[in-house]
Amino acid sequence: MKKIQKMLALTLALVLALGAAACSQTSPGEGQGTQGGSTAVTQPGGTQEAGAGSNGDKLVVGLIQQDLTNPFHLGEVEGAKVCAEKYGFELVVTSGDGDAGKQVEAFDGLLGQCDIISINTIDVTAFENSFKKAAEMGVKVVVQHSWSDQSLGTIGFDEYAMSTEVGEYAIEVLKNQGGELSEKQVVLLTGNDGQGLNEKRIGGFVSVMEANNVTILAAEPTNWDGTTAVTKMENYLTAYDKIDMLYGLSDSVTYPAALVIKNKDRREEISICSIDGSADAIQAVIDGDMDSTYLLASQYTGYYKVLIPYLAMTGEYDFGTQGDYILPGFIVTPENASAMLELALAMEKDPGAIDYDKPLEELVNEYLK
Repeated sequence: MKKIQKMLALTLALVLALGAAACSQTSPGEGQGTQGGSTAVTQPGGTQEAGAGSNGDKLVVGLIQQDLTNPFHLGEVEGAKVCAEKYGFELVVTSGDGDAGKQVEAFDGLLGQCDIISINTIDVTAFENSFKKAAEMGVKVVVQHSWSDQSLGTIGFDEYAMSTEVGEYAIEVLKNQGGELSEKQVVLLTGNDGQGLNEKRIGGFVSVMEANNVTILAAEPTNWDGTTAVTKMENYLTAYDKIDMLYGLSDSVTYPAALVIKNKDRREEISICSIDGSADAIQAVIDGDMDSTYLLASQYTGYYKVLIPYLAMTGEYDFGTQGDYILPGFIVTPENASAMLELALAMEKDPGAIDYDKPLEELVNEYLK
């Protein structure tokens, strides 16, 4: 684990060095026109609906999700639609239905339709041939939460720093339970093994636990699926008499697991920390059913996951000089959860009413006042 952490730290250092300009959280593209864009949703390997790519005067941006069932991914699509409408480009959305092979097929299916593709890969190593084909066809690629030297660059979170912050808060929660930290035991519900996002979202948290002599009992992958998370959590509760904390890498798996813990009457002994900032999870923090989550604001995230590729095509964002684009986020605790929930619900209820060109910190502060 320590060897893995060193590798993760080195990768993080590179990302931070490349992303210094992005981390300033300026709002690229302010003052752009607001001519309307349109959205087409395709199925993996299928053909697009009328609209995308039909106007030669407009750039066409493809957004490929891992799936279109995860609430966070769906929220991102809504934010992407707002961006396309505001900046006047065509948007085509598809996914891999949670399967790496299908996602490759979905990518290949968009090559004749898009000028640039922004993709949240299930397994970035599976795309080597497809990315080569894209380059030959003049289609640009931006990867999300992973790294490929065949892409223009990466859009993602500072996963290691974020999970470190969650880990530091988790230590305070564990201290408040009483007893020695060296006696504490933690279980993890992770995402997809081998995914860059997954490994870094584990790494920072685990490094903090190890530094405080907290034991990691188990870390089971869920493929970001809530039903799988329920089964894994039930197995944890059966296998281990003593669990002091659950750390889940996404609310989509943590929140269902938290309900299992609550229904088994073990919430008083098990603290719960998570990442994503979904409305359900923030409400759970308010209600005392979870201890924390981390606001990533899916609609805001989706907006920038297509805006930055669009600006790369227009020459207003240069990955070569400005580096990878680092998305912002904020930890949600009982102290700020009510304000964070108000913002999350506003984005969910009417995505188009939010000014996403503002830095997320500014939007958060408006609700914290």
